[in-house]
Amino acid sequence: MENRKRVSIYVRNKDITPSSYYRIIQYAKNFEGDIKVRNIAPTKLYKKHLNSAMTTKINRVILALVYYICMLMRVTYYLLIDMKEKPDYIIVSKTFCPRYTPFFLSALIRKVTANSILYWDFDDYIFESGEISSKQASILKENSKAIVVTSDFLKSKINDEYHDKVILLPTTDGDMQGFDKKALRELRHSTFKNEIRLVWVATAGNIPHLMKIIKVLDEAAFKVKSKYNKKLILTVVCNQPLDTQVKYLIINNIVWTRDRAKKEIYNSHIGIMPLIFKEYALGKGGFKLVQYISTGLPVIASKVGFNQEVVNQGCGVLVEDKNTNDNWIDAIMQIVANLDTWENYSDNASKQWNDKFSYNNNLMVWNNLLNM
Repeated sequence: MENRKRVSIYVRNKDITPSSYYRIIQYAKNFEGDIKVRNIAPTKLYKKHLNSAMTTKINRVILALVYYICMLMRVTYYLLIDMKEKPDYIIVSKTFCPRYTPFFLSALIRKVTANSILYWDFDDYIFESGEISSKQASILKENSKAIVVTSDFLKSKINDEYHDKVILLPTTDGDMQGFDKKALRELRHSTFKNEIRLVWVATAGNIPHLMKIIKVLDEAAFKVKSKYNKKLILTVVCNQPLDTQVKYLIINNIVWTRDRAKKEIYNSHIGIMPLIFKEYALGKGGFKLVQYISTGLPVIASKVGFNQEVVNQGCGVLVEDKNTNDNWIDAIMQIVANLDTWENYSDNASKQWNDKFSYNNNLMVWNNLLNM
């Protein structure tokens, strides 16, 4: 027991935030050491923060203040514990505390991260979004033994002097595995006869990306009905519903939970990930696409950033980000032309996941980093 490695993992919220869960927490259950997950934001408060756009401006301001103060208090408490206990490793998902880092917290972070081996992990362009202060980022760059990111784009946002610390590691998902391949294929076949099911899984901040193509998906629904006599259904799995009017497309809004997201991906025929071309989108790690293909789900995605690393011609279609989005219609019609075509895309999706994004490969990387 004395030789067990002690690891403190700092995440915004391990139950709600997909990136922290799938980048780190999912692997922690396989580590043999003494693992402590430091939840910076309580689950209930974090849920309210995610849904704050649906309330009044004054309530958003009050909630934001309470949210920040709560995180500040919790992270200070955890850092004081780790200053005393000196864990062997500290892993930070994105940031100890977002946006603003008071002087006393900067000093505490610098002290604690100097006493342990520090790994800093992030899969979004957190500098552009303001999720981390420049002061805290400087400390994490200096004190990290390794900086784990998804892409060369994110690596390019780290100062050249720290590039030798950077490890490129895509986000993947082992929780999707364990399904019966034959049974899943038969499930998808059974609904393919009468309908084509698209699935989009994301948090509410990504709804503008989906809204950009919603009219085109509505047109696609008309064409799918006219040519194949099938319904086109879009299942939106999100913490907020997609509120829009369409004529032909059927929209099912599902409140996100990890289990429900898994179920809806299983029940679908195509996974989609539209992105509006801008610098923040270039930093996205294509995680939802990786989730989709891990179940053998063909995909359609905007030809933006890391999406291009996930989607090849065999497993799906990349759509150019232009003023006209007719290519989305062409992509849907191409994949669902017939069952044999869809099956070929499905087989290639599974192969792409096994070759480039398997859970076991990522687990091996983290085991090596933690010497477990």
